[in-house]
Amino acid sequence: MKPLVIYDNDLAGDFDGTVGLAVLFSLEKEGFIKLYGIGLSDTSYWGPIAVDNAVRAVLGREIPIGVMSNREPDRSPNTHAKASFDKFGARITWEQCPDVVKLYRRLLISAPDKSVILIAAGPLTNIANLLKSTGDEISELTGKELVEKKVIKFIVMAGDVHVTEYVEYNVEQDIEAAIYVFNNFPRSVPVIVVDFRVPLKTLTGDVFREAPDDYPIKAQWEWFKDPHFNRPSWDPYATLLAHPEWNKWFKLVGPGRIYVDKEGHTKFVPEENNNHYYIEHKEGITNTQMRETIHSIIRKTFKQ
Repeated sequence: MKPLVIYDNDLAGDFDGTVGLAVLFSLEKEGFIKLYGIGLSDTSYWGPIAVDNAVRAVLGREIPIGVMSNREPDRSPNTHAKASFDKFGARITWEQCPDVVKLYRRLLISAPDKSVILIAAGPLTNIANLLKSTGDEISELTGKELVEKKVIKFIVMAGDVHVTEYVEYNVEQDIEAAIYVFNNFPRSVPVIVVDFRVPLKTLTGDVFREAPDDYPIKAQWEWFKDPHFNRPSWDPYATLLAHPEWNKWFKLVGPGRIYVDKEGHTKFVPEENNNHYYIEHKEGITNTQMRETIHSIIRKTFKQ
């Protein structure tokens, strides 16, 4: 059975999250995964609209999208996600989307055991709240128990294990959540970290100028008004780790443990009996090769 992927991301924020989503589209179209659910870790009103437009156009189906229902949506138009609404309209609204933690609990209880890849490439608020969740009408299991029972691996873009003085954005946005997740994620589930430093010089995004005009992510890319607009591939690296042959490009360092301090600094300490790892490029793999790999994967989604 192909793995089911849940993608948690601040998809109306930095554009690399949307590049990462396009990688997942390709992996589904190639038959490697099924994109099972998407949760938003930012509060842009336009985020779920842009995600839904892209999913329907590329995959031809609906995917459940969860939002932070306990927060007010931000209707600021200053986001690439709004460009999708401007060109393609909206089939859903923020208010119609389920609460993200409730959605994750429903998806997990419905999945076969050890079938889910959980990817978080934004602030870790939703993942912390999932782990803290208690039994309810969906399942008597706690969130932590559901994760332990259903998740194969947890891929997380967070921190900087190479320059520990640096406070990486996803950690900085909710330090308390990052501390909680790294301290409390079930030890039976591998935690694979993409840190700030490794993808930094792999610049991706301008492949979308080759996309057809009815490809919604192209409108989001054009919003930046730069024919050479790219971003570091933080989130595409995270989603590429769902590829069954991810080890063609990456190697794991570990096991050990990621420690997050109260200022948001992250440190990796080797520990034989722990479950945290971080990635490095395999020997001989260059940033240029990785850029072309990611772009060639995304190009496959341009053909309907």
